[in-house]
Amino acid sequence: MGTWCFIVLSVIIGAVASDGTDPENQTFAVEKDMTTPKSQILERVDSLSDALSDKIKSFNDRVNKLLAKFEEKLESFSTSTTERAVNLEHKLDRLSEDTGVYFMRPDPSKNISFDAARDWTNNHGFGSDWIIFQRRFNGSVNFYRNWSEYKQGFGDLRGEHWLGLEKLHAIVKTRRHELLIVLEDFDGVIAYSHYDDFKIGDESEKYIIKSVGKYTGTAGDSFTHHKGELFTTYDQDNDNADENCAKSFVGGWWFYNCYHSHLNGEYLNANNMRVAGITWNSFRGKTNSLKSTKMMVRPAA
Repeated sequence: MGTWCFIVLSVIIGAVASDGTDPENQTFAVEKDMTTPKSQILERVDSLSDALSDKIKSFNDRVNKLLAKFEEKLESFSTSTTERAVNLEHKLDRLSEDTGVYFMRPDPSKNISFDAARDWTNNHGFGSDWIIFQRRFNGSVNFYRNWSEYKQGFGDLRGEHWLGLEKLHAIVKTRRHELLIVLEDFDGVIAYSHYDDFKIGDESEKYIIKSVGKYTGTAGDSFTHHKGELFTTYDQDNDNADENCAKSFVGGWWFYNCYHSHLNGEYLNANNMRVAGITWNSFRGKTNSLKSTKMMVRPAA
């Protein structure tokens, strides 16, 4: 038994001797082999961390962009909502400082309807809800027109325009109407003439002025003189003058021989030194053309 133990021990010693490997070196090799996978794992973790950071940054950028777009949409929605509210207030007659265009049917028994500009300002203390049938302020619309155009109307209801004699007759024939004329000269002086019973005839009567009523105002009365006069245009002479007043003074009006007022004349500068232009004799005379005019009617109280 002792002999066999000696032989096995000798074989083991010989094997170790023939291998020539230091046991300490073997320990270092194992530790080295263990370190390599750990390093790779840490590098991989760092790499994943960097990638995740990039993804998070990209996600944050997208979220910020979406939030910016949402805020922009919200602001736009808020603005449009405000505008709609303003428009609604206007339609409900709450905006007393504006002029708007509205649908009209003056006589429910007649099939006549049209759009007209309405003035909601408290004009010189007379109140609001005036129907504008003539407006001028910059000369952008030519008022030297023929009979058909003065009958039907022309211009822009939101700017310079003439509503039309046929529409005006349809409005005032239904009941008593008051007339308000607002004038402004080139010095910024504003004056008005008010008449409490304005009425005109139909086309067969050449839209004659049948009534103007009582005058009040600051511009003077240069319209009562035209009561009983027919409307005249350059292609239909209905005045009492030897000449065609519409041709001579460049615009249709209720002329006689020829006028005390002519608000449809040629648009000129002030102090033109000739009898022409937009004139109201009792306000600035015959040779001082006016800057702006507005003629309006409203059912009398």
